[in-house]
Amino acid sequence: MLFLAVFCGFLAENYRESLTNETIEKEYILSLVEDLKVDTANLNSYVSFKKVKGHLMDSLAIMLVNRNHHLFGNQIYYLARQVFYESPFVYSDGTIQQLKNAGNLRLIKKRVIVEELLKYEKQVKVLIDWEENESLTKSTFREMGGRVFDSQALNATMNDEMNFVVPKDNPQLITDDFQTLNEMAFQVHYLSKMCFGNSKRAASLRTSAVNLLGLIESEYKLD
Repeated sequence: MLFLAVFCGFLAENYRESLTNETIEKEYILSLVEDLKVDTANLNSYVSFKKVKGHLMDSLAIMLVNRNHHLFGNQIYYLARQVFYESPFVYSDGTIQQLKNAGNLRLIKKRVIVEELLKYEKQVKVLIDWEENESLTKSTFREMGGRVFDSQALNATMNDEMNFVVPKDNPQLITDDFQTLNEMAFQVHYLSKMCFGNSKRAASLRTSAVNLLGLIESEYKLD
């Protein structure tokens, strides 16, 4: 009888632990779903932003090497300010970091979810790495800027409310040296292509997020 009582107690404890783990798992899954929904919304905005910026940078590069660039001072200075304007993708990684740091990935019984989640995280890191490369290109542009732009005119493209404004007095570049302008245009074209590339990477990441959401909803029968 004593053995039976101990054994039943052991089963009861295991059952309670199982219920607790299932509850924790469900909480993590629901939290993960919310993170992925936020990522999807952020990626939608990011993709659109990068496409627009890519086109703006192409326009800037073309005008810089145009032999009549003095006619486009307003647009050139306005677009030059856009080089440093960003709307970065912010990864909602709160849930996955909790799962990894607390060693709770084991609680996710659907191993296919864990595998796809880790793949998604690697894909996010690729995008972040490319964003860092984009930042390096902008740094090169900044270093060269003093040889091309009038500092006061460029500063005037942002008002007191920190909004970008188009100059009205057609400010001029401080050099007509084609080699210098071509070097600057090269950096801007490179930045443009990185913007388009990151837009595509983000679009692929968005597809992965949507697919992962669908997989979670299917595996866990979420409403």
